[in-house]
Amino acid sequence: MEWNPRTNRGVRMDAEVKIELVDAGGDTEATDELVDHLRWELLELDVAAVSPVPATPAPPGSKGVDMAAAAALLVQVRGSVEAVRLVVSAVRAWFSRSRDPGLSVKVTIGDRTLELSRATVEQQERLVQEFLRSPPADAE
Repeated sequence: MEWNPRTNRGVRMDAEVKIELVDAGGDTEATDELVDHLRWELLELDVAAVSPVPATPAPPGSKGVDMAAAAALLVQVRGSVEAVRLVVSAVRAWFSRSRDPGLSVKVTIGDRTLELSRATVEQQERLVQEFLRSPPADAE
């Protein structure tokens, strides 16, 4: 099936969506709770899996774990571009309900990343629509 740029339909898409929570406040306990809440919301969607990003081994001489990996999820999406659109929309809706002023969210699909921060609802909507309008790298 060929990709239609006007409707963004016609593509069979199995995708891995990486979602990273970035909390400027650095409160790891609060960030863990946010990740858990987002994970449960994403599991309500028709996705193949939602799992934490595997932590990479800490560099020699460092202490602790990779906090960026600890605050990230991988969502396995099977189906169409519309399924990916639902995941991105759910993340955006979840983010708009969050009250943490230092929180931002990065959504990465392949080589494309969308970052949501405390922009207005209209600005976020424009960013999301442009991100979703772009064809996946393997659909061109």
